[in-house]
Amino acid sequence: MSGDIDIDLDRPGKRFGTIRLVHSDNRNAFSVVPVPIAVIANGDGPGVMLSAGTHGDEYEGQAIMQALARDLEPAHVTGKLYILPALNYPAVLDAARCSPLDGGNLNRVFPGDPRLGPTSALAAFVAREIIPRCRYAMDLHSGGKSSVYTPCTYLHWGGDLAHRRAKLEGARAFGAPSVVISGATANAGSMTAECDRQGVVMVSTELGGGGTIDRRMLGIGRDGVRRALAHWGILRDHPKPELAAPRLLMLQGKGGTPMAETDGIFEPACDLDDAVEDGQIAGRIYPIGELDRAPCDILFRGPGIIVSRRVGSLVRRGDLLYNLASPVDEAGLGIT
Repeated sequence: MSGDIDIDLDRPGKRFGTIRLVHSDNRNAFSVVPVPIAVIANGDGPGVMLSAGTHGDEYEGQAIMQALARDLEPAHVTGKLYILPALNYPAVLDAARCSPLDGGNLNRVFPGDPRLGPTSALAAFVAREIIPRCRYAMDLHSGGKSSVYTPCTYLHWGGDLAHRRAKLEGARAFGAPSVVISGATANAGSMTAECDRQGVVMVSTELGGGGTIDRRMLGIGRDGVRRALAHWGILRDHPKPELAAPRLLMLQGKGGTPMAETDGIFEPACDLDDAVEDGQIAGRIYPIGELDRAPCDILFRGPGIIVSRRVGSLVRRGDLLYNLASPVDEAGLGIT
């Protein structure tokens, strides 16, 4: 597996091109995976990587980045923008979370290895050619087909104190109603973990989901990306309106993730942003073919605020139903 790019990543101006990953499998002895990329460069400002489609069934970010790549011109920026609106291109075309070429989850294989298939080769190219050119990065996510999220910026709490502060400042500048924080980098193969390793300040989002596009989420994301770029000194002449401070929420981890305890039809009892208590009913699962069997009540195992919920009603034992988070302040984050 090898890859190259058909445009100059450093020359001033605006260019559209592709990252070309050579791939061979049972269908094609030789083929190219053409990952689209836009470069918009002007002046001496910092580099920023903007990506979406890391998971192919998450659409809000893809629409935002597609429009941004077309709308921005070099005169609008000071620095370099690397825009990747369909980063996991095979997964995007397949409307799937993971690549149909090798089953790879792009957000689990960084820093990648060109010898290990197309998903890992793509991660390797991004890690070696794009991220080192950047000071900042933003990867737009949503819940995909399986879940829906409250609109938020999403931070993995890795790096030193200054690095964490810079992440939080970028998240606040984005302006989503909430900042959801994972207590540590959840997976060493994630894009944010790779950015942490290279000292790049990365802000992610979770904007809606359900395998569709929510217009409210689209508006939050479009405005938020531009505000973050202005905050980072990339976007010229962008107004900086006064925004209400977002609430800070810390993910609870395994204790705050109720799972399906049996197969069946899930009837939710709560919705996004609900505050729930320990022992409260989260929902009920009806066994499909066993009418003489009692439904299974799912309970929350502690208090919290719902930041994501499952969309699909047919569940299997072990499926994630909700994610809970708890309010936190800067003292609790260790950055005061």
